[in-house]
Amino acid sequence: MNRSVCLFNSNRAWGGGEQWFFTHALVLAERGWRVCVVTNTSSVLGDRLVRHPQIELLRLPIGNLSFLNPVILAGLVSFFRSNAVESVILALPSDLKCGGFAARMAGVKDIIFRRGLALPTKDSVLNRFLFRCVLTKLLCNSENTRRMVLSLNKNLISLERTFVVYNGLDLSAFDALPSHALVPRAHQKVVIGCAGRLTKQKGQKYLIEAISLLRQRGFDVEVLLAGTGELERELRDHVKKLGLEDCFHFLGFVEEMKRFYSSIDILALPSLWEGFGYVLSEAMSMRLPVVAFEVSNIPEVVLHGQAGLLVQERNVVAFADALAQLVHDEGLRIRMGEAGRKRVESKFTLAKTVQELEGVMLS
Repeated sequence: MNRSVCLFNSNRAWGGGEQWFFTHALVLAERGWRVCVVTNTSSVLGDRLVRHPQIELLRLPIGNLSFLNPVILAGLVSFFRSNAVESVILALPSDLKCGGFAARMAGVKDIIFRRGLALPTKDSVLNRFLFRCVLTKLLCNSENTRRMVLSLNKNLISLERTFVVYNGLDLSAFDALPSHALVPRAHQKVVIGCAGRLTKQKGQKYLIEAISLLRQRGFDVEVLLAGTGELERELRDHVKKLGLEDCFHFLGFVEEMKRFYSSIDILALPSLWEGFGYVLSEAMSMRLPVVAFEVSNIPEVVLHGQAGLLVQERNVVAFADALAQLVHDEGLRIRMGEAGRKRVESKFTLAKTVQELEGVMLS
């Protein structure tokens, strides 16, 4: 296969979307695609891809108004044409404007906007033009994301031009990673883990309050928090205020996530919304039961009562009840963990989802 694809992601920070673009750049290249990537001048994704010479990389200072910059547009048109790009996959709304316009001018046949967050798209004149006249396809990472994108205007793009491909986990590579515990145990307590940026979206304050309720009921647990973010000081103060400093451990940014999962018994994900949540499929592949709010795409990944327990959004009491059920019942933890592993193997492997992505691009 000698088809050419460009992956276009100008986000500076690293998150699930950037992980998706990084992984697929490498995997598509391995599968015979000619792959080029556009990133921001200053971006973690670009920093990581520069180590892979098989990927043609272009780094530009792309912002929300870059689609009005003729120099950037001309550079992108030249890049698309020189690499004979047949498909371009765009990550951000700013990428959609800048990269989408440039791809259209360059004559790229397949212009795909990949939406990874389950949030509505504004029904603006510009968006109607972009979705109807620039894009050829909309690619979403869940059915819920597709519904949300079209929630303010169901006619923004025709349904036959929309596709759902779940995020895939390279299970063989993940299984081969070191798995010794990141935090060795010196006790028999059940350990609850939570991983994600320390932001309002990720909802760690609800977990803190749920653990406070568990302590009041006599449950003696420990909690490992992986991640950094602007709310770290506020969350630490909340832990201190509730007298939970002895059981909460802030680990900061964790590079070796498999070792983190090996250190816990239950994954708690109190997010208020998610794109896909790689942490879910990773934890399930490690046979960990999940407790989460029933929001966004989470019910598509974690089947309630099988691989975990889902509760009403922001309901701290229900969240605590679900945690208590799993803390109390080791057999239930084991059964749900096994069910989660089987679901990942059947639904969320990278081998399966890359084939589905290729099908979208070749359709």
